[in-house]
Amino acid sequence: MSRYWPLICLALTHTLVDTCALLVAPLWPMLERKFSLGMAGLSLAFVVHALPTAFSQAAFGYLRDRRATPIWIWLGPVLAATFLTLIGIAPSEAVLYALLIAGGIGVGAFHPEAAVTAGRLLPEQRTRSLSLFMFGGALGLALGPTLSGAIVDRWGLHALAYLALPIILLVLLLRRAGNLAEATTPVSKKGETRSIGEMMQGRGRLAVGILVLSSLRLVPNMGMDKVIAFTLEQQGHDVRQIGLYQTLFLVSASVGMFAMVFAFRAGWEKGFLVGCPLVGIPLLYLLGNTSSPSWLFAGSLALSGLVLWGTTPAMVSYAQQLFPAGAGLASAITMGLSWGIGGLIQAPLTAYFQSTGHPQLALHAFIPCLAVAAIGCCFLPKISEMPLESAPVLQTPRSSPACPDVGEA
Repeated sequence: MSRYWPLICLALTHTLVDTCALLVAPLWPMLERKFSLGMAGLSLAFVVHALPTAFSQAAFGYLRDRRATPIWIWLGPVLAATFLTLIGIAPSEAVLYALLIAGGIGVGAFHPEAAVTAGRLLPEQRTRSLSLFMFGGALGLALGPTLSGAIVDRWGLHALAYLALPIILLVLLLRRAGNLAEATTPVSKKGETRSIGEMMQGRGRLAVGILVLSSLRLVPNMGMDKVIAFTLEQQGHDVRQIGLYQTLFLVSASVGMFAMVFAFRAGWEKGFLVGCPLVGIPLLYLLGNTSSPSWLFAGSLALSGLVLWGTTPAMVSYAQQLFPAGAGLASAITMGLSWGIGGLIQAPLTAYFQSTGHPQLALHAFIPCLAVAAIGCCFLPKISEMPLESAPVLQTPRSSPACPDVGEA
């Protein structure tokens, strides 16, 4: 159990971070009306919400592979909680964007160091370890819309601000309880740094290919909460009900990740990268069909969360194994940058179909993205076929009983 305790605390911290990240999810229709955003303004708001998290993850992932940055495991969540709970009291569109950017940077700062730490805690079961870590995040993504929807429905937008202090206190408590300051260790000796080329081990084109395919795979994930919000509001649902439907999608994702903790086997990563987008295509067709009954919409929503989001740990694990010398940057590509680019792709599509009065049809526009992702992943190498260089040995501090000795990352 001592091996899992720091990982559990890290996963719960991930829950808190991603709760903050999706507090805005059921509020898009309200914010659109409050600031009279229109199609262009709404598309910009989607981009502002997605890109800071994505690109800050890439930056912090690069910095992490040059020198460990354990401070962001607690400071990132504190920044996210501080700024993203204030969106309800933003007095103007510009302030709203500033809060989304600052909070998004906090979310992005947390993920690279935390993901590498999670994979390092159980190096011989990396995908299982990352599944548990990402399961914590999926719980937060599911909790965020439900929590903000219920609070705003009962007390109004301003009440979100009261969440900041309890979330910050929980982050600091988990840091101490899991001894997370000791769970992270430098990746290189003092004064040593690596270039991006060294981190990617001379396979830059392959890294770009993984980024593109991961981004396309994630387009439906990034657009789903927005499509749900506008579709259900059009049908007369209130903000609390919208949050519950969004939570259904994300709870299904957490179930998928939890199942991967126990059922996933090493070597299955590429199969998941190819098969899951293919399974997602008919589900998106059903979800985008405006004549589908509510029970079919809900069932397809649950299955799509399971298949499209619940299996994303395979994508992160694949990249970390492919680039062990740049595990932080690999995590940033598949957990951050690809999410941002996926969000950038969906933003104009979602905003366009919302402007036409048929937001649900955006889901059909996402289908080609999944098809290209599945076909492209067929050409990715298997891990066993790649001449991987050994990653640097990460020494675990002997003073920490909660963190066992580990081998290569």
